Amino acid sequence: MPKGISLHIGVDEVDPAEYRLNPTYAGWECVIVTEEYYPVSFVGDFRVGWRGPLTSCEKDAEDMLQLAKKQKFKASILKTKKATAKNVVDKIRSAAKQLGAGDTFFLTYAGHGSQVEDLSGDEWDGSDETWCLYDRMFLDDEQRALYAEFARGVKIVVLSDSCHSGSATRSGESDSLEERLHRQRKGRRAMTERTAMAIYQGNKKRYDVIQQNLANPPPKLKASRILFSACQDNEHAQGDDENGVFTRALKKVWDNGRFKGNYGDLAKQIRDELQANYNKAVDKAGGDASVVSLQVPNFVRIKGSSKAALAKFIKQRPFSL
Repeated sequence: MPKGISLHIGVDEVDPAEYRLNPTYAGWECVIVTEEYYPVSFVGDFRVGWRGPLTSCEKDAEDMLQLAKKQKFKASILKTKKATAKNVVDKIRSAAKQLGAGDTFFLTYAGHGSQVEDLSGDEWDGSDETWCLYDRMFLDDEQRALYAEFARGVKIVVLSDSCHSGSATRSGESDSLEERLHRQRKGRRAMTERTAMAIYQGNKKRYDVIQQNLANPPPKLKASRILFSACQDNEHAQGDDENGVFTRALKKVWDNGRFKGNYGDLAKQIRDELQANYNKAVDKAGGDASVVSLQVPNFVRIKGSSKAALAKFIKQRPFSL
């Protein structure tokens, strides 16, 4: 009987002591005094700590936990203060040691996503995508290295309801047009991007050392992996007090397990649901698309031991063991 282990991460805020900001970046003063970004702590050298409050990421994790349990996964959850890099790494490594050919690892994340400078040269846009765990950013290259620890024949499913999540687990074939969209939006520098750069510059040595200590080239993957991401690398994921927009769409399509189809069908129907929601929002805004945010979900497929194994995986009923 195939086994399934799942981990569900929801981070509603981060530790400001571990997300200290460089007060200036590229000649700009980091003014973070809006409702979403504001100073939360000062130390002697006047650096600012970022808390990044969100409202529904723990709820997303709880909902995915219940989905996994109904599908007979051995499921666990890490919420906010428990969602540290060490705890996440330990959980993933524990799953890798327990699972063998035919088994499934199911991982979900809801929280802030960000970017840091890519030092390995494997990103076309020069940035590594990250998950903002409670105590530090968790790099996509770190994730990829951990997935290489899973045995041949293991199937890995990752859901990332976070900003900049188009390639959050690093590498693979994407059905996105992210590079074209990036060129179209290249000049835009919203507060979130400036804040991300300030966080990186305020902790640059820490994240550079993490990258430099990773194997380059990375170890070969043996397990097949698919990623459902809430948006493209250059986009922001949306949410409210109840759920992330992506998580809500997934839950609606999944329909408490009544969904009929495979992983590819699930990805397409989630995308269709988000597009329909966007169209309704534009209509409600009197046709003014400039005031409505479009997030385009991604479906990424990463070959492990063979293309045939990945193709068979994609045709499987979602979240089945």
